[in-house]
Amino acid sequence: MNRFVASLVLPAFLLACGSGSNPFEADPQPPAEEDTGGDPPGDEENPLTDAGIPSSLARDLARLEFDPATQTLTVEGVSLDEVPFIATYRRRPAFDRGGYQAFTAQDDPLDRHNTAFAREAANGSDTRAGVTISPNPRNRYFGGGYYERDGEFTPPVVSPSSGLVSYSGSYVGLVNIGFRDDGPGSLDDLAPVPAGTANELRPGQAGIVDASIFINADFADNVVEGNIYNRRLINPSTGLIAQTSGGRPLILPSIVLIGTPINDDGTFIGEVEYDQTDALITTSVIGIDIGDYGGIFGGTDASAVAGNVYLEQFDGPGDIYGLSGEEEVGVFVLDQCGQPVEDTVGCASTNP
Repeated sequence: MNRFVASLVLPAFLLACGSGSNPFEADPQPPAEEDTGGDPPGDEENPLTDAGIPSSLARDLARLEFDPATQTLTVEGVSLDEVPFIATYRRRPAFDRGGYQAFTAQDDPLDRHNTAFAREAANGSDTRAGVTISPNPRNRYFGGGYYERDGEFTPPVVSPSSGLVSYSGSYVGLVNIGFRDDGPGSLDDLAPVPAGTANELRPGQAGIVDASIFINADFADNVVEGNIYNRRLINPSTGLIAQTSGGRPLILPSIVLIGTPINDDGTFIGEVEYDQTDALITTSVIGIDIGDYGGIFGGTDASAVAGNVYLEQFDGPGDIYGLSGEEEVGVFVLDQCGQPVEDTVGCASTNP
């Protein structure tokens, strides 16, 4: 709920608003209810939604149903996206990033523009996740994330030579900065506004964070951790890296997913920090919490992992780019290294 002031090229500014429940399918079985003896994530300050998603990650999203075969997405609970309470978003392949399918919704030119990404793991584990956001106008955003799997999962066999596994691939985030560009050649998905429309009424399309992600999971100690790196803020109007008003490209600091327990049902929730080794970080950031991440393992031998990230800031301590009140919600869906569908670049040096 912070006021957002930024100095970017062609943005419309946006703000935080996050509450609500979270899910993905018609009548999902909440992961947290698959109780095999461990305590699920969540506490009084970050309770689980009815679908078993920590509220800090779910935010406004109440339900999200994604079918990768038919390339369809329906969203429930996000206010002001479409007239039906359960909205069907439009498929927009032009905005796909890193294997995540893109969808949008906008009811008319002066209504909020919504962007969503969703993906299912490629190895038959029926593990998937998605994220959506509408950045502006009116100082607040609506959106959030969701992850799920169908059925149970089995962890890898733990032995002197197995039980420590890795996952690698692409991460996509959506930010509460809205971009708009009425010039020729604009690539945005915004409906044209009538001539003379007041600037305060004009919607923007959410900026996209394009990044890589690497996750390690130790099923002997039941701990997971990771990195999100090569982070860049993309202007959807141009498809290029966004810039400040001074022409500085928005290359964002890397972040780390701090080690956190894996519960017996394969779920987890942990904290996020800036990566102390990133060249953009010039002060101590160890121990400074900037958000949450969480997810769920799925498939035989935990062949996939899916989840969400929420950041209450993303441009580094001291506001490297002059942003204030910036927030990000993101999604990751990864196949385990050593699988036929592994990420060949990120998994090249792993011992799955």
